[in-house]
Amino acid sequence: MKKFSLFLLSAVVLSSCASEDKIVSLQREILSIRQELNEVKDQTRSNTEAITNLTSRVDRLSQNVSQNTVEIEKLKSTKTGEVKQQTPPPPPPPPQELKREGKEEVSVPQNDKQLYQYALDLYFKGNIEESRKAFVEFLKKYPDSDLYGNAIFWAGQTFYAEKKYKDAIDIWNILLQKCDEGKIKRCIKYPDAMLKIGYSYIELGDVEKGKKYLQDLIQKYPDTEPASLAKKKLEALK
Repeated sequence: MKKFSLFLLSAVVLSSCASEDKIVSLQREILSIRQELNEVKDQTRSNTEAITNLTSRVDRLSQNVSQNTVEIEKLKSTKTGEVKQQTPPPPPPPPQELKREGKEEVSVPQNDKQLYQYALDLYFKGNIEESRKAFVEFLKKYPDSDLYGNAIFWAGQTFYAEKKYKDAIDIWNILLQKCDEGKIKRCIKYPDAMLKIGYSYIELGDVEKGKKYLQDLIQKYPDTEPASLAKKKLEALK
């Protein structure tokens, strides 16, 4: 009985020791796991911090790159502007003399028709002052020409083209007067002169006097092109 009790006690003790050993073993394992967990947490925290630091560095680098890009573009623009300012503009092409074509290619017109055509060509090419000089020369050389009246009209037209309306009116009034006195062979530019005198007075602000010339033109030469233009001008002034 004693032996049985001893055996039982030993078994209990052994069993108890075994349980305690197992508990200790488990506790150690738990501690180990906890340590591993802490290490993992520490490593995770460290990795998170590392990622955060890397992200911050990337952001800073990106910002620096952007700022540097802007500065580079500014420098490029400045240098381009400096180059543009330092580069002198190309010199203007040398003036070219207006060439006359065909029959006009003569150094000195030989007769009234050539001189008249030469002066007229200068006008339509925009060389107004030279055209006026040529018409004045024509009027001096060829007072008996059939083109004399036309030359007076175009001489006045050179002033009109330069908006010198008073000078133009004076020239055209000479044409009208000489035609009325019968001193000009052909007065085909008489209606044109009346029209342009009317226009000139209107440009000068004397609208009523301008209208008077246009109305007289329509009355005297109703079927002419100048009269048609006069009607349109009067309609526009209403």
